[in-house]
Amino acid sequence: MTRPAVMRDPRILLFPARRAPHREGGDGTGTQGTTKGPMSGMTVLVVEDDFIVAYDMQMMLEEQGARVLGPASSLAEAQELIAKERPTVAVLDVNLNGEYVFPLLDELRSKDVPFVFATAYADEDRLFPEAARSAPRLPKPVLPNVLIAQLMRLKR
Repeated sequence: MTRPAVMRDPRILLFPARRAPHREGGDGTGTQGTTKGPMSGMTVLVVEDDFIVAYDMQMMLEEQGARVLGPASSLAEAQELIAKERPTVAVLDVNLNGEYVFPLLDELRSKDVPFVFATAYADEDRLFPEAARSAPRLPKPVLPNVLIAQLMRLKR
């Protein structure tokens, strides 16, 4: 008996095959970067509620040698992660399913962790509290080379 050929539905978007992010014991922290790269030795906190954006950002950062803390999809999850470990730098989405990330800024500043906003709200000055207006803002979608360059500047 022959099986019929499977027709691919042209309405379905196929994503390229990529390896899954590494995890250490499921505690919300990624492993040491799997490759040597410009970000080797850096720990990057990623706070992003969109799974695909977070996954893509994590993969890109790990490919550059960084270790990713998270990604955290909520303010509470991000606070829990930084209570356990101090990241080198942080990438923050502004709106986490209707919850703003701004309460996290005091905790990051108290630990001397520089941060950048990666957000669709990059041009919305009135949304950002005064204390957050001087932080770098990258509009989504963020180009990988732009994000890497900004994180490298913040690390210094």
